[in-house]
Amino acid sequence: MKLSKILSAVTAFVLTFGSVSAVNTEKAVKVNALPADGVKYEFEDGAFDNCKAESWTKIDECASGNSADISDWSGTGFANITEKGSSVTVTVEVEEDGLYEVLIRYCQCFDMNKKVQYLNVNGVNQGEVSFPYGEKFEEMSAGYVPLKAGKNEIQIKGYWGYTMFDYLVVKDADPSVSKLDPERKLSNPNANDTTKRLFSYLCDIYGKNILSGQQEYCGSHSYNLNANPDLGYIVDNELEFEYILEETGEMPAVRGIDFLNYSSADDMWDDNAAERTAEWVNKFGGIATVTYHWSVPSDPDETGRQNRFFYVESASASYTTFSISKALEEGTWENEILMADIEFLASKLQLLEDADVPVLWRPLHEAEGAWFWWGAEGPENCKKLYRLLYDQLTNVYGLDNLIWVWTGYTFPTSPQWYPGDEYVDIVGYDKYNAVDGMPNLSSISSTFYNLVASTDGNKMVTMSENDSIPSLDNLLEDKAGWLWFCPWYNNYLTSQQINPVDELVKIYQSEYCITLDELPDIRKYPINLSDGVSSEDPDVTTPPTTTDKPSEKVVYGDLNKDSKVDLSDLTMLSLCLLGDTKTTSYIEEVADVNGDGSFNIADLSHLKQYISKDPVVLGPQ
Repeated sequence: MKLSKILSAVTAFVLTFGSVSAVNTEKAVKVNALPADGVKYEFEDGAFDNCKAESWTKIDECASGNSADISDWSGTGFANITEKGSSVTVTVEVEEDGLYEVLIRYCQCFDMNKKVQYLNVNGVNQGEVSFPYGEKFEEMSAGYVPLKAGKNEIQIKGYWGYTMFDYLVVKDADPSVSKLDPERKLSNPNANDTTKRLFSYLCDIYGKNILSGQQEYCGSHSYNLNANPDLGYIVDNELEFEYILEETGEMPAVRGIDFLNYSSADDMWDDNAAERTAEWVNKFGGIATVTYHWSVPSDPDETGRQNRFFYVESASASYTTFSISKALEEGTWENEILMADIEFLASKLQLLEDADVPVLWRPLHEAEGAWFWWGAEGPENCKKLYRLLYDQLTNVYGLDNLIWVWTGYTFPTSPQWYPGDEYVDIVGYDKYNAVDGMPNLSSISSTFYNLVASTDGNKMVTMSENDSIPSLDNLLEDKAGWLWFCPWYNNYLTSQQINPVDELVKIYQSEYCITLDELPDIRKYPINLSDGVSSEDPDVTTPPTTTDKPSEKVVYGDLNKDSKVDLSDLTMLSLCLLGDTKTTSYIEEVADVNGDGSFNIADLSHLKQYISKDPVVLGPQ
């Protein structure tokens, strides 16, 4: 285990300032001062590649079949992008490094849905921007980007063209976006202790480290033919995990599992996904994220597994016509299927709660894409289903081991799909942007900060699925604080055109990336949430309260009171120094492991030596 990774964040702060009281716990990207309305730059003054400036005042026929008056552009005209790969680049200037918001005035009257273009900053892709239909020039936010002091190049590059661009504005980012200080509160107030401990850990590392993750091979495959309770359930089809171990010498901290086989169908094939989830957490010591490709029938007489699908007709030849709106109506056959599936799903999640396994639970993902039935009939029906599922699993079936992850997008319409803060714990984004046979190692920081802004910074943001893992250099340079990454299985991980092995090795072996062997014992991790600390199990460690008194016999180094001095105490000491865990009189006494009468970075180094089996003594000599 690389103990230095646990110390990296605190060391950087404390060595700089020299004492605990001077530790700067601010996790924000610096926000700078521009005029309140920002600074405007005209696109027609930019640099063009395979496109040009125009000065039309009218579109003879737009997507609605009518003409459009576009005469109200500013300056001398606008940039017109029509082809994939064409671009316009504007040079902007700021005084200091920091995070800035980019506003774009555009007109897109050619597609009744939307057009999507790439946003690049200083030659690095920061994500995609969606431009909804409109028959006049309108201003909208294109997101948040990190800029360097001096000149910077902001480029719009055609992906799905036919959009006209009038100007862009660069302005200060709202402080809530850059702070990365999420609300330390779970949506379920009755979440059990282990779930609270996992959530506390995620809050503590957010913006400081990224968790490595990997989706297991799933689907209608010959999975786990050799599995049984004696051998275990993680025994075959481990190609992705074996590949990572062989190439990097490490294992991912997070395992992605899909409950796609689970349903109320009589011929449902149980691939032991729930058992693998429990084994990954309880035997391997990992973290589990579970998604659900929810398959449903098209007809009440075709309810078996072989006749169930999750795609809609426009997305796949194997599709369902199941109606989400009808499924939300009591008395319909669709509703009977829906409620029966939820009951079965609850039984599998109950298996995990009984095994004391917390789950990063990610249902109804990618809904706004509308390729799954749960997103095919608009945001209101999808939100109703999500809230129904939340209510059933949380309140009816009493599951208290779920951390709810909503996977959304950054389109102007995305807020309409969000179920609400009271039903969501973490916001996820599924990134698939490797194109033309080349990896895309961008951190897509604009997308990250857009998602942060979507909840006013209240929710942590994660890369819940991806093709290319963002490069370590881009993640650090752009300060894109994704909570974890999780490549999809098979070729999405192993292809050099998607994930170059040298970049895979670099991030897995970095101090920034947390791997399986570097996870703490979650069941001993201190709870540090805004709704307080609770534990009915005396054998489970909880952080001491401010009324705790030092025991008569002080065990120096035993910060968490488990009668042992080990890595969990070192972690807790690091968090206390960072300010992420409150100190008490008890902690201040037992943390003075070098016996110099004070509580500081020297104690951290001394405790590390002790845990590393160096010949040192804890406490006053």
